[in-house]
Amino acid sequence: MASVLGVDVGGTKVAAAALEDGRACHAVEHPTALGGPEELLEGIEAAVKEVTARAGEPDAIGIGVPSQVEFATGTVLSSVNVPLAGLALREELGSRFGVPVFVDNDANCAGLAEARLVPDPPARHLVMITLGTGVGGGVVIEGRIFRGATGLGAELGHVVIDAGARGEQEDGDFPRPGSLEWFCSGTGLEREGTERARRDPESGLGRLLSKKGRVSGRDAAALAREGDAAALELFGWLGRHLGVGVAGAVNTFEPEYVVIGGGLSRSADLFLDTARAEARRWALPALWERTSLRPAAGGAGAGVIGAGLLAVQELARTPDSS
Repeated sequence: MASVLGVDVGGTKVAAAALEDGRACHAVEHPTALGGPEELLEGIEAAVKEVTARAGEPDAIGIGVPSQVEFATGTVLSSVNVPLAGLALREELGSRFGVPVFVDNDANCAGLAEARLVPDPPARHLVMITLGTGVGGGVVIEGRIFRGATGLGAELGHVVIDAGARGEQEDGDFPRPGSLEWFCSGTGLEREGTERARRDPESGLGRLLSKKGRVSGRDAAALAREGDAAALELFGWLGRHLGVGVAGAVNTFEPEYVVIGGGLSRSADLFLDTARAEARRWALPALWERTSLRPAAGGAGAGVIGAGLLAVQELARTPDSS
């Protein structure tokens, strides 16, 4: 296997590691430099150099970013939480490192890693849904990332699951009311939890709101694990909407696995059974019986591993890339 590095760029940290036998080795993490594009690029460069000092020079580098990426050129068209929008990132980092660089959306990379972490690896067909501040998606078809025509596809968080939903968003603002992200992100959970707390100030959620001024996902999860009825119903609400989204992915892609990752997946015990039951209602039976819905297995390291696997795949396909 080629010698590769994986880099996962997030809103709070940049993680980098060498990939050896599918494992992240010589891993480093640095706080994400958010002062501007040049500062962020220098932070990525510093992390890569720290890994190469330990692991040696790679044949290629894969980069996962929380962005919409035109894959053929590695140009970032829009970006969330990090100042990369408009950058020809593949070209810029390729010139700095002197080896082929491949850039993709971070959820795409995480999905590629998760396909190696299922019970009977590798999965040839897998859908990953990441539940964090927003909702991301990654789709693996025939062992490779599905990107659509130019690399911008598989935005599963923006699939509409309730066209009748209403919010205070202006036209053109995202996430749109009714989308999977509107309901199933950490932001959506906090919004719904806070609204429920206002309607029922005597509930556990209401007491949380009175004490802290908001209902965070973490606090709601702690309350649910104590058996609070209002908090448990809040996670049931999330699970029902997630199940509709999962069913849509199953009906569209016929995956072997749907995996749920992201920060909210740490509370999967509170909503995944509900999501599974709801997905079963909406998915075609012949498809659902061939699909396994489960929490993601890679944790925080999936992005780095997936970015390295991206480099392996693309280097093998385009060995003369520069």
